[in-house]
Parts: sequence; structure tokens; C-alpha cells
Amino acid sequence: MSQKLAILSISLITVMAGATISPALGSISEAFPEANETSIKLINTLHALFIIPFTFISSRLTKRVSKKSVLAAGLILYVIGGLGGAFAPTLWLLLVSRAVLGIAVGLIMPISTSLIPDFYEGKEKTVMMGRVSASNQLGGIISIVLAGILAGILWRLTFAVYGLALLVLVLVLLFLPKQRPEAVSASEGSSSRGVEKPIFALAGGMFIVFLFFYSIPTNMAIFLQENNIASASLAGVMIASLNVGGFAAGSMLGSITSRLGRWTVPLQLAVTGIGFVLIAFGGQAVLITLGIILIGIGLGTVIPLIFDRVTKVSSAVQMSLAMAVVQSFMYFGQFMSPLVLDFVGRLAGGSIGTNQFIYAFSGITALVVAALVFLFKTFGKRKASEEEQ
Repeated sequence: MSQKLAILSISLITVMAGATISPALGSISEAFPEANETSIKLINTLHALFIIPFTFISSRLTKRVSKKSVLAAGLILYVIGGLGGAFAPTLWLLLVSRAVLGIAVGLIMPISTSLIPDFYEGKEKTVMMGRVSASNQLGGIISIVLAGILAGILWRLTFAVYGLALLVLVLVLLFLPKQRPEAVSASEGSSSRGVEKPIFALAGGMFIVFLFFYSIPTNMAIFLQENNIASASLAGVMIASLNVGGFAAGSMLGSITSRLGRWTVPLQLAVTGIGFVLIAFGGQAVLITLGIILIGIGLGTVIPLIFDRVTKVSSAVQMSLAMAVVQSFMYFGQFMSPLVLDFVGRLAGGSIGTNQFIYAFSGITALVVAALVFLFKTFGKRKASEEEQ
């Protein structure tokens, strides 16, 4: 039980790396009036760009030193980068602190998911993947709600939430078993020259998921503020409802997949699309919050299923590398989210609010993709059955 607690505590702080300061973006924008809106949004996503190379560095390091040692180093950097933002006198230095945070998460993230197949198998592994996803969302709930409260007092106080990593560091040092480095033998090395092709397909799917998923923590506070829908504190609660939906989905992942079977992904994508449409056209805090929860449920199911699929199509010796590839695309999607979606939003040409157009576009896209996946699974399955006959 202590081992599970240590593993799940690591997942608790990975998602909150970027989303934590979401409720404070409006206040930070006022504190740095010379910065444009995209630059402010980069505070929430820049760390993702630095995560990408360090996920691969992390997988390399675990070949030479234990995962526990790499985790400890990453958690120390996490505290430095996270808390450092509170003391940044300029926007540039604030972005530097976010880069350090990205390096830390890059070291931590691949290990947090690769630990699951190290200790668990079969159904228990899938359940643990769901619990890891639920822990991610729980961390988001705690951090964003607390950050929203602190942002209502002073935006610099929001960075204090990153101090939670100190508790995680203690749990890792006390309860996580110290494993041997993942040394690769000559025969294993020959089989691990490349990553299996399905991994890149899963990585592409993860990129698209996070491109849209991250529009909530990146755009929502500004969207609510510019439409006079909610204060910074209420915005924090509303954004945290994304994690509430994700927590529920992750906690019930085994039950959801058992009941929905092969229709799980298209149905959850449809739920996600409905959520985005509610945000775009709801106009009220209650309807927008409902939309955010639906997105949390939809994508909170799809994301752990992608990771679970990675563990099934990747060989044991390539697991850390495969996770690094998928997570790199995940964070690249997170980084590109404001850049791509702001460009899409500008296509609205002033006929509709930029952020509102972004959410409308996201909803329509999710519904179209859900329909395509549904058709593929329907006719693909039928074609396979006919060929067997």
C-alpha cells in the first residue's frame, strides 16, 4: 500500500505543473500590461517545450542510475522551478522558472507511468493506469482550487501550491523501492533500435488530444474574464471541474471500458464535443462548468487508455522510451495549444469572440472525429468479419 501511495503521489503533481496557475493568468496579464495575450498564455505552456527533450534524457538516465534517484533529482528541480515563479520580478524571469519546471517534469513523467508495468500486470495494471490518471486529476483539483483562492489575494501566492512536491519527495524516498538501472544487454539492445510504429500513431493521437484539452487551463480564465462571467476565484473552481470529471473517469476506467467495450473512445469523444459546445454557447457559469466536467470525463477516459495501449504494444525493454515518445507528443500538443488555437481563433475575423470561436471549433472537431471513429469501428469490424467468412 505504501508503494502504491508513493507511485500515485508522483502522478499527483505532474498535471498540476502547468494548470496550477491558470486562475492567475488574468491577474498576471494585468501585472505585465506590456505583454500580449499569447505571451501570457505561454506562462502556462512554455514548460511543456522543455519537458520534451528531458523525457528522453530521463529514459537514458534510468539505464545508468535507479529510477528513484532520477525521481528525487526531478522533484528537487520541481520545487525550485515551481516556487521560483513567485519571486520573478519580470516576465522573462518568470518564463525561466517555467522552463526549470519543465525540465523537472520531463525527468519525472516517463518514470511515473513506466513504474506501473514494473510492479503490476494484467487487469491490475489497467486499474492502476486509471488510478494514475485519477491522481493526475486529483492533483489538478487541489492545486487549481487552491490557486484560484490564492490568486484572488495575490497572483504570486499561486506558486506556493508547488510546495506539494516536497511531500511527494518524502514519500518517494521513504516508500518507493530502489530498482536497479534498466541496463540493456547486447541482445536487448539489438531489439530496441527503434520504437514500434504503433507508438507513433498513439503519440499523434495524444498530441491532438492535448492540443484541445489544454484550451481549458490556457484560455478559460481569460474567456471568463473578458465575458464577465466569473472572478479569478470562481474561475479556479470552474477550471478545476475539468479535473473533477477526469478524476471520476480515471477512478471508474475499468468499469467504463467493461461496459462500453470498443465503443468507449468514440462515445467519450462525443461527450467531449458536447462539452466544448456548451462552453462556447452556454453563456452562464453553470452551463460552462457542466461543459468542462464533460470534457474532463471524455478525455479523462481517452488519455489513460492511450497509455495503457502503449504498455500493450511496446516491449518491456522499450517501455521507458515508448512512454517518453508519447509523453513528448503530449507536451508538444500542450505547448502548441495556444499557438494553434489562437491562430484558429483569429480566423473568426471579429464576428465572434476569439476564445468562444476556439471552443466552438474544438467542439465541432471532437464530434466529427467521434463520428469518424464510430464509423471506422462499425464498418471496420464488419469488413473483418466478412473476410474471416
